Amino acid sequence: MANSNESLLAGAKVLPFILGGKSTFTLRSVKTGTRYTYRVSAAKEKPGLFFAKVLAGTDSYVYIGVISKGVFRLTAASKMAEAAVPVVAFKWMLERVTAGAPTPNMEFWHAGKCGRCGRKLTVPESIACGLGPECAGKVASCSFAAIRRITSIKSRNELLK
Repeated sequence: MANSNESLLAGAKVLPFILGGKSTFTLRSVKTGTRYTYRVSAAKEKPGLFFAKVLAGTDSYVYIGVISKGVFRLTAASKMAEAAVPVVAFKWMLERVTAGAPTPNMEFWHAGKCGRCGRKLTVPESIACGLGPECAGKVASCSFAAIRRITSIKSRNELLK
């Protein structure tokens, strides 16, 4: 599953990554190996509203619903029914992650891009938390130690320019 750009996230890192504004991630069942890739993007005009899509073909995402106040729901524009497996999986995962409950038998992989701005992640600490150096301090999913390390790497790189 993992390539050099993907990373497994768990626990408190998952929800801030999902709600970062431009997240792409894959949910994988440990039991069956079934996986679904999702994109969650922030609504530009409505803070706190997020649009969820699922990969339905080669780089073709279809709209499945919205997240508001940590709750997923279908809308009239949803392209899949509530009983569709990708919708059920997404809703189950979001409910568990929002409640701080464990997600047994499920792996959460981010796609190697910052969950907030969508840029490619290259620093190991950024890959570990799914957020780049500038975004890590704005979204509370990285540990303070990781944020300090990412920020110091960013500062060093700016000095080398």
